[in-house]
Amino acid sequence: MIKRNSAIGVMDSGVGGLTTVKELQKLLPKENIIYFGDNKNVPYGNKTQEEIIALTRRMIEFLISEDVKVIAVACNTISTIIDMISKDYDVKIIKVIDPVVDNIKNTLKKDKVGLIATNFTVNSGYYDKMLGDIKVFGRGSSELAAIVDSGKIDKEQVKKIIKGHIDKIIEAGNVDTIILGCTHYPILMDLFQECYPNINFINPAFQQAEAIKNYLREEGLLKEEGDKYFKIYTSGSQDQYHSIMNMLKLQMPQEIIQYRE
Repeated sequence: MIKRNSAIGVMDSGVGGLTTVKELQKLLPKENIIYFGDNKNVPYGNKTQEEIIALTRRMIEFLISEDVKVIAVACNTISTIIDMISKDYDVKIIKVIDPVVDNIKNTLKKDKVGLIATNFTVNSGYYDKMLGDIKVFGRGSSELAAIVDSGKIDKEQVKKIIKGHIDKIIEAGNVDTIILGCTHYPILMDLFQECYPNINFINPAFQQAEAIKNYLREEGLLKEEGDKYFKIYTSGSQDQYHSIMNMLKLQMPQEIIQYRE
């Protein structure tokens, strides 16, 4: 039975979903949060659909075993395929893409937008399909998510990679708004903005946290009192979590737990 004091589950292929945790901690400071990062298998964006589905099911089923009341899929790559399997589970699953799409449709003044994401997300055409008449100029990156997950961020190297991708998006579409279509990328927001101060970069984590807050309010599931906890489970190394959490200025978890099948 779903209870108010049950945790919000957040899942991602690695550390990128911590950007959603950051927004949740700001919007819903009383809530419990359980995070699952599948660092052992990152990056998902270079995997087949069948591999992604199998790994996604494992994370969902683990979070359900932890009695979560909602699951945030804080991964654009997973979000493109989650509708294929979400009906198999009773818990509400909120993907990261749809709230971004809704926001763009309601606020974008032009009929075109840029997208930088994993190759899988760009090639899926999911944003194109969801945004309808809004033209999407997408560019896939095979390296940025992996760099973030390593926890070893060479700023000059990353800026060179960012420029290589964003220059091509701007050249193709002359856009002034670009979706950071991977939750790893807002960790690098300062570098994106430093390279392109006149571009509006959309952070999907904020819209996803808003969608979760709205769902919990509508269902009467907002936690209103009592102590709270924040736990991280990872299938890979725990080391990079500390550096990324410091970069994001997160409230630190009670523990980082090694997940073993």
